[in-house]
Amino acid sequence: MKNPSAIARALGALVLWIGATGLCAQAPGATAATNQFDEKTIQQWTLKGPLGQAPRRVTDTLPLADQENRGGWARFEPMWDEFQAATLDTNKWNVGMSWWRGRQPAWFNPTNVTVRSGQLHLTMRKEAVPAELLKHGYRDYTSAALHTRARSGYGYYEVKARPMNSGGSSSFWFQQEDRKASPGWATEIDVFELCGKSAKHDRRYYMTLHVTQTPQEKRHWQAGSHWEAPWRFAEDFHVFGFEWGREELRWHVDGVLVRTVKNTHWHQPLFLIFDSETMPEWFGMPDDADLPSTFSVEYVRAWTAQRR
Repeated sequence: MKNPSAIARALGALVLWIGATGLCAQAPGATAATNQFDEKTIQQWTLKGPLGQAPRRVTDTLPLADQENRGGWARFEPMWDEFQAATLDTNKWNVGMSWWRGRQPAWFNPTNVTVRSGQLHLTMRKEAVPAELLKHGYRDYTSAALHTRARSGYGYYEVKARPMNSGGSSSFWFQQEDRKASPGWATEIDVFELCGKSAKHDRRYYMTLHVTQTPQEKRHWQAGSHWEAPWRFAEDFHVFGFEWGREELRWHVDGVLVRTVKNTHWHQPLFLIFDSETMPEWFGMPDDADLPSTFSVEYVRAWTAQRR
């Protein structure tokens, strides 16, 4: 890090995470019994039907889903950004992903991440990629990615965002690139993966959990679900919240609960990530006429729970 204030923020993030997790070498209750849980047996619930009445925003200092502060939330500065500066705050963010170049055929082009007019923008384009990437399956398309410098865990994370109005994905998720941080564990939390323009997917709010390794086994399984919205997500900005608890994971849309999952595996500190990808096998390739298209984030806010 280049300056003392950045070092101080990083140390603060570490202290907060230590307080939340106790620096466990493995997750709470993570023994051989962990293998009893998988995508078929994990306890979960997903909303069916409309959201109903959304809560009223009283203060920006608390999650929309908890304006009365029942969770005892405290602002977590390393992952809080209103994007009001003229450029991206590189004390908080790394552009791109050092461990992944993007989902083929689109390459994560660093120049596709910008900040302007008080928003973060991730753009997908139809354009040539560097020649050395052709042998790796990248061609003709570029997309974007960035992640926080800090890792975090238990807390509440809220973004106000609008996905790109094309067949490219717009995603908000958590992952780690260095398994030395949590030996024996590899997990991922997808708060949302949205396809802004599709006959099938553009009203679906996809939420998925992944496990690829535990101290007992190396096996990729996932627990996924989706909520069907009454509107296209690309039409407007919405508030998306994720409550990461020791016992339960909870997803919110515009402050309304849409999914819960028992937390059997997701206890490791992870990076917060925004990205856009081509998803040929899931969403199909975007129509070139819709490009460039942009995934916009108005803010990301993060809290730790002081009473848990």
